[in-house]
Amino acid sequence: MHARPSLTIDAAQGRIVEANPAALAALGLDAASARLPVVLDRGMPALQHLKQRLAACARQLGPTETLTFWTPQGVRQFHCHVRRVPGGQGESQGGSQSLFVVRLVEGVAGKGLPAAANGAAPPAPKEVAATARLAHELRTPLSAVIAYAEVLKDEHFGPLGNQRYRDYARNIYDSARHALGVVDGMLASSPTPSGLPELAFTDLDPARIVESCLAVARPLADQAGLELVAEMAPRTPRIVADEVSLKQMLLNLLTNAIKFARRGDRVTVGVAYELGGPLRIAVADTGPGMREPPLALEGGRAGNGRCKVRNAGLGIGLPLTRALAEANGAALVIDSAPGRGTRVTIAFGKDRVVPV
Repeated sequence: MHARPSLTIDAAQGRIVEANPAALAALGLDAASARLPVVLDRGMPALQHLKQRLAACARQLGPTETLTFWTPQGVRQFHCHVRRVPGGQGESQGGSQSLFVVRLVEGVAGKGLPAAANGAAPPAPKEVAATARLAHELRTPLSAVIAYAEVLKDEHFGPLGNQRYRDYARNIYDSARHALGVVDGMLASSPTPSGLPELAFTDLDPARIVESCLAVARPLADQAGLELVAEMAPRTPRIVADEVSLKQMLLNLLTNAIKFARRGDRVTVGVAYELGGPLRIAVADTGPGMREPPLALEGGRAGNGRCKVRNAGLGIGLPLTRALAEANGAALVIDSAPGRGTRVTIAFGKDRVVPV
């Protein structure tokens, strides 16, 4: 008999501290390469649910709890048996009193939560409704951020006095507009079979998109002590793509590179074009690198120094970027090895390039 998927979650620290292979597989992770603890996204519904139980000091939970996890293969929801670990246990994790043992009983969409043809779990109606509600709730504060940033960048009440303040205000405005575009895409249409919203294709200037993403990422790079540079080919042609998802792809790659690089490393964004051939947008870093590409699509960063594998989390960014690239008619190519950095390239075929 196969062991029932079981994992132990530290709700206070937001991480999976123990898990059997069946549980790792249920969460879309490779049991052979996954390293514990696995850091969870603080906004993940499953973690939020357990934290609420922790705050309420609930020793006895209901016979069955429904927990929603964000995984590299999309949203997965399970009926679970959840038990709070009594205080004083969990010595291997420092005696934490915020541990929950979670046993996955079945997927909400059926036992074992069968994957769709594209490898992602089919979204359950409750998940779709929850996503729509989340998007709706985010829209109002984002609109407020945009309005306030617009007041600042246009200096409605007088000069800000420093050009960097004006640049930051414009970056806040542009970033919030991008986030609102993502939210509106979630609300405007039902997800496609790939789980992605419908895309709006138009001809875009890739250099302009790259510059706008660099403006967003630069403060993060400065804070991390990294060098962030751009390498643009002259007379770059325009491409046919969806602007919101192209920005989302580049921001995913940039934040990944910044997150895993070490102080003093360099992150480079390059746009290269071959006459009559493809146009490539690449994000490269001189960081610790990854293992072979299949692991890269499951969050398998190789780390040293400040960048440990245990901080890699569930690794949703790369699978999402790959899905968005394919939806835009592009290919995602990863070139990496431990100790020699990582280069991730979004390659648009010549059929997506607008002749100069």
